Parts: sequence; C-alpha cells; structure tokens
Amino acid sequence: MKPMIDLVIIGGGAAGMTAAVAASSFCQDIVLLEGKDRVGKKLLATGNGRCNYTNRILDHRCYYDADAQFTDAVLGSDANERLIAWMSSMGIESKIIDDRVYPHSEQASSVLDVLRMKLDSCHVHVKTNAKVQSLKKTDHMFEIQTLDDILYARKVILAAGSKAAPKTGSDGSGYVLARQAGLSVIQPLPALTGIKLDAPYCKSWNGVRCDGTIAVMKDGRLICSDTGQLQLTSYGVSGIPAFQISRYVSKALNDQSEVMISISFLPGEDSKSAFSMLKKRREQICSYRAADFLLGLLPKNLAVVLIKLSGVDRHVPVGQISDDQLHKLTDILTGLTAYAAGTGSFDQAQTCTGGVDIKQINPQTMECRQISGLYVAGEIMDVDGMCGGYNLQWAFSTGAKAGRAAGRA
Repeated sequence: MKPMIDLVIIGGGAAGMTAAVAASSFCQDIVLLEGKDRVGKKLLATGNGRCNYTNRILDHRCYYDADAQFTDAVLGSDANERLIAWMSSMGIESKIIDDRVYPHSEQASSVLDVLRMKLDSCHVHVKTNAKVQSLKKTDHMFEIQTLDDILYARKVILAAGSKAAPKTGSDGSGYVLARQAGLSVIQPLPALTGIKLDAPYCKSWNGVRCDGTIAVMKDGRLICSDTGQLQLTSYGVSGIPAFQISRYVSKALNDQSEVMISISFLPGEDSKSAFSMLKKRREQICSYRAADFLLGLLPKNLAVVLIKLSGVDRHVPVGQISDDQLHKLTDILTGLTAYAAGTGSFDQAQTCTGGVDIKQINPQTMECRQISGLYVAGEIMDVDGMCGGYNLQWAFSTGAKAGRAAGRA
C-alpha cells in the first residue's frame, strides 16, 4: 500500500486553499486535490471578477434559514475583521463600497494569485486534473480514488463546493462523495439567480433596469421580499433583489407549491399614494398621449408594457383616462403579479440552498460528529448567504477552521 498522507483536501476553491494554508502551520504532509486544470476558477468569477469577499455587516441573519447558533459559533464576533487582516497580511489591501469589501485592486485574480503563492510557500502539494471519484473510510484511514490514482489519508477536508456554476468545477460531485462517506445531504437547489415568470410580456421589457420591490407568495402567503435595482429580462427578472429571494422560489417550487411573484415599480408607495400621484400627473400632462403617461417616471420600454396591461388605449389623451383605469394602472404599478415558472439553472446560479446537513458538523472544528477525521468546509454545506460577500466569507471562515483543526489533530 502507498504511504499514508497526513491530510488530503478535496477541492481547490476558496475554502480548500484556505484550509491548506491554515493546516500547514501544524502539519507538513498536505495534498490538495483539484478536479479542474487550475485552482480557484470559481473565485475568479466572484463579484463579477472583483471579488467581494466579505462585508462590514456580518451576523447569522446574513445567512438564510441557517441555525443561528451554528453560524455564530463558526463565525464568531469578528470574522470579517479577521479576514480583512489576513488578506492584508498577504498584501491584499481592502476597498469598501457600500459596506461590501473588495481587494483594493478590485481584481479577483489578485486574491487568487496570493493564495497560490501562499500554497507554494507553505509547501502544499497541489494536484490539478485530479477529479475524485470515491471517498470511503476504512479502519483508521480514508481511501480517496481519483481518475488515475488512489491515495490514503489519516484526515480529509471535503471542500468540493456546491452545484452552482459547474463549469468552474463546482459540479455537485462533492455531494456524492459526502454520501459515500456516510453524510446526509439536503437536496441542493439553485440560489442567487434570476427568476423566470410565466408572462408573455417579458420579451417586451427585456433589458430594462429600474428600482422596484419584488415579493414571493407561496400558496397565497407572502414569504419574502426585497427592494433594489431590478434587471428585467426576456425570461423574467434578475438583479440583486431577485437573486436574494430566488432560493425561496426554488424551494417553494420544489415543494410543488403555487408560487406567485409580485413586483412594485414604485417601491415605498402604497396604492393610495400612488393613485394620488397618477391623478396629479393626469392633470399636469392631460394633453399627452396615454402611451406617454408614464414617460419620465419609468423607463420607456417598461412604461409601454404597463400601459398595455392596464387596458388603456395608448392613443387617447391622458386627460381621458378614467379613474377606474387609473386604479387598474395603480394596481399594476404597485403589484404586478405573475406565476413563477422557475429560476435560473445551476449553470446560472451563484450558490445553492441545500447541501451537507450541518447537524452532522461540529461548528468549533468543522469535523463530522460521527466520522472522525473527516472535516467539511465551504459551499458544500447547507448554508447559503445573501449577496454581498457572505458566501465567500463562509468559505474562508470554514476553510480556516477546518484547516487549523485538521492540522492539529
């Protein structure tokens, strides 16, 4: 049998690389396995290539549906400050934009470059194109089989990512390995992605950007909403507010529930105030064509769609729009509804909801409670955060904890 390796880390993303660096302070026999031809491919795409790696605002409420005690135990009270300091120690100075923390260069490649240099200086043995096919524990060791090799290790850190953005290597294979090792996995679903609407008018508003509030109603009950800049697309709606609520759409549709999406294009306005505003506009621009009634209030392509949906004849003067028609237009402006037809696929998602059940993990060490020597880090867990650097923070924090604990063990 081949010599036993002290620690094998499966996955060369943010969590896996951080785990390797953290572990290297305590042990020297570390092998990092990455299935793609280079480490950190998903890291390069984060923050649209700018790498929003944490946020000045950080607590368990930034992670959806996650157990507060678990996330607080993992992150502690100053995880963001410690991460910023660690980045600085490697030469990555920070830049803060609307509480979001980026490398000062605003280049994800800068973060990847220093992590790769750190792996090299810590003498971590990095094997690329080493796709792991199976993981099992026998007696007091782990057997890890890749496409062309078999390795044996005393300890393993599973940091193989989720199922989001599979082209970067996060293809869901980590869930298979987790199950092989004896862990239970909650069904992964796309999160932080766009929302598809069952509405033919979407093609007409494609490309529009506007402020709005988007809400999800599951079986007639409001379950979540978010406000910000929406990006209207040929399939439905995108942008950060849609991303934030997409996980709830994924879960509700997976439950076979009826899911309705409601969009207000006048965020902060209720029906009464919106009607008063439209009534005043009718008086002020009474000679305009109805087609131009919303001109200057909303982007033109969106205004045309909403006027058409209201049933108002676009050719009549604005002054001829009746109160009943104004009420209907008000309802559309403050709560346009459509059935949710789905979300973006795993290819379009930034992360997933679902994954390795955190009840199986010790938050102080990231070691699996029932499988000694097996640690879990990063997106593979059933913890998904909001937009704003929270998922990368989770990857770095859990990677560091798992690495330190496994290195010391």
